[in-house]
Amino acid sequence: MGGFVTETHSSRKGLTKLVNKLTRGEYSIGGDSANILVANRDNGQLIEEKIPTFVRLGIRMLYRASATPVNTPRVKAMLEKMSVKQGIKYTDPKSKAEIPKFIKYHSLNTDEILEPLDSFPNFNEFFYRKLKPDARPLASPHPEVAVSAADCRLMAFPTIADAQELWIKGRNFTIARLLDSATEAERFVGGSLVIFRLAPQDYHRFHIPVDGTLSETHAIAGAYYTVNPMAIRSTIDVYLDNKRSVTYIDSPQFGRVAFVAIGAMMVGSIVQTTTAGQQVKRGDEQGYFAFGGSTIVCLFEPGRLELDQDLVANSSARSRHW
Repeated sequence: MGGFVTETHSSRKGLTKLVNKLTRGEYSIGGDSANILVANRDNGQLIEEKIPTFVRLGIRMLYRASATPVNTPRVKAMLEKMSVKQGIKYTDPKSKAEIPKFIKYHSLNTDEILEPLDSFPNFNEFFYRKLKPDARPLASPHPEVAVSAADCRLMAFPTIADAQELWIKGRNFTIARLLDSATEAERFVGGSLVIFRLAPQDYHRFHIPVDGTLSETHAIAGAYYTVNPMAIRSTIDVYLDNKRSVTYIDSPQFGRVAFVAIGAMMVGSIVQTTTAGQQVKRGDEQGYFAFGGSTIVCLFEPGRLELDQDLVANSSARSRHW
């Protein structure tokens, strides 16, 4: 529950719905809202994600309809400069002082962290910390069940067309541009799309969702837009414009799976800890993000993945009202 408002408050479902209706309204392109409500899969309660006020205000100013366009070279250069500067700051040994503040603000569970807290030389290494081997057990022992690629807020769509209609509102989004390959994109026409969004307080190593063999990783240079839902629901093509890396997993159970790791504002780097040709199992580590929020997008070929219905229903509901 780290990084959210209190569970007691979120359990007042009637009050939550009323506040949501009166103060937020529907999430539309350019809408002046940066609040994020997350449905807890265990109990169905809506929980508001905890975001520092200055971050929320900055997102509103940058991405609302009346703001200066953010897809200009000047703004892109500013965001890149900010991200690089923050990365330098958080690799400085002085940044260790930020670790206990971060843990307290987000109510992080430190019992699951592998290394002692005083062993981290800077904040960035704490940010991409490892967890104890038993901290994230697989939900199913069967390789026919795909698992989450990260600690995240998850959106799942039976078809890529559904995702474009309900969630991804960028003007020029195509799978060919996302993957930087028209040939590979043809495989996924009519297939499923799953989005794993990591907030800054999340464990920032990402993992293999299906058994298989890894391809070479294709790195794509790009911008540093936020992956906050407000930006995704704007006219900016965040998933296409941001820096990212594309790896394919050839799986006996799921066919070819595209694994796209997408950087974001304040993300210093995307680091792969696997190699091409490696045989991997579900839950194996694939890499990690340095400081900042970030996202993984997985594409599945048509007919290969059956999504749990609660994920589909909640993704559709949140997409229509965020």
